[in-house]
Amino acid sequence: MGINKKDTLSYRNQMIYQVFVRNYSGEGTFKALQADLERIRALGTDILYLMPIQPIGVKARKGTFGSPYAIKDYTGISPDLGTLNDFIDLIKATHSKGMKIILDIVFHHTARDHHWVKEHPGFYFFDEKGELKNKVGDWWDIADLNFDVPQVHFELVKVLLYWMDLGLDGFRFDVPSLLPLDFLLEAKQAMRNKNPEIFLLGESVDSNYVDYLRYHGFGCLSDSECFQVFDALYEYDTRIQFNGYFEKKNNLEAFRNALRMQERIYPVDYVKARNVENHDNQRIRFYTGDHAKSIQWIAYCFISKGIAFLQYGIETGTDHLPNLFEKDPVDWSRLDDELIYWIQGLAKMKKNPIFAQNKGYKIVSHEEDVLHFEYENDDNIFVGILNVGNETGILSVDHPDGVYTHLITGKKIEIVHGSIALMDRPICFMLPKERK
Repeated sequence: MGINKKDTLSYRNQMIYQVFVRNYSGEGTFKALQADLERIRALGTDILYLMPIQPIGVKARKGTFGSPYAIKDYTGISPDLGTLNDFIDLIKATHSKGMKIILDIVFHHTARDHHWVKEHPGFYFFDEKGELKNKVGDWWDIADLNFDVPQVHFELVKVLLYWMDLGLDGFRFDVPSLLPLDFLLEAKQAMRNKNPEIFLLGESVDSNYVDYLRYHGFGCLSDSECFQVFDALYEYDTRIQFNGYFEKKNNLEAFRNALRMQERIYPVDYVKARNVENHDNQRIRFYTGDHAKSIQWIAYCFISKGIAFLQYGIETGTDHLPNLFEKDPVDWSRLDDELIYWIQGLAKMKKNPIFAQNKGYKIVSHEEDVLHFEYENDDNIFVGILNVGNETGILSVDHPDGVYTHLITGKKIEIVHGSIALMDRPICFMLPKERK
């Protein structure tokens, strides 16, 4: 194990499913979500991740409902979602389905009308006019917390322990790169003392944002620093190359090289949350404009080394990203049977221990717009080929000719003269390792 001092490798066999309760359903309640837990579990979900559920600030609110990341009471429940008892029932029901449940935690800032602003004004920063201020201009609905104040640390750790006492299995930390490392380590120790198996997911930031904040003299942790705290981090360190591919600013090789860099600079047991969409970024269907390409990219979330991370509604194939600040529920009448088939198959396939090991992983380059991943153990080699560019023709592979079985569809995959026919669906197969 690396610096996490906890066995994180099993997370590479798992899947996170992200939910914003308000927009998950027309009702937008804990009870409505609870009624759909079996469907979520059947997708292959291991960890249910809830975006913030606390009351939202009114002062300087964005939109009608406000941003869930502008919290005015860290231990409260937004009344439109239900009651505290409803939430406890949801936790218990999630556990009864064999899933863990984690909650978004937002400690970099609060709403401008959080009760601490009046009770503890020393927790905040004020300008020369006595107005609350923050580092990021378009986050006008929030106020940054001052972590130079020891009591801020104490109060925030109390918040984490409160939610853990209700039965939560972990947290997703919002922009932890903007928090002091000493606080994060202190909070981690307190949580691990209560529950050594607590799961910690960190929303680390992209390299452009790191550059921006450090240029302006603000602290910003690197992913390597964040891995001292978190079991898994967002893969925003590859987001520039990912977006650049779709915007035709770079080729797919730039994205492959960004993935390879992760292998070189992070602890050997690192876990990245592999996602192609989330509440801050457009749906994958928006980027691809194509059903087949979307399936290939969804498969990337499972086949690239890390924990798979899906956003609620991806299984409908929609290109619409729900509005965080309005009532904008997913249209579940559009559930796509083929997408569900692939997600379920990929999640089941991902349970193979070959995906969790610290060796034998490589990313293979091609001239074609194809993502090609391989995992090797003492007996077998897994091959995953994702035709993200919807290329036609054949692809050269460095494996023996033969007929192999697709791990999800059961169909035959044939290698002839060192080449394999490209398909408009993911190719996943295992072949025996040659004995030397």
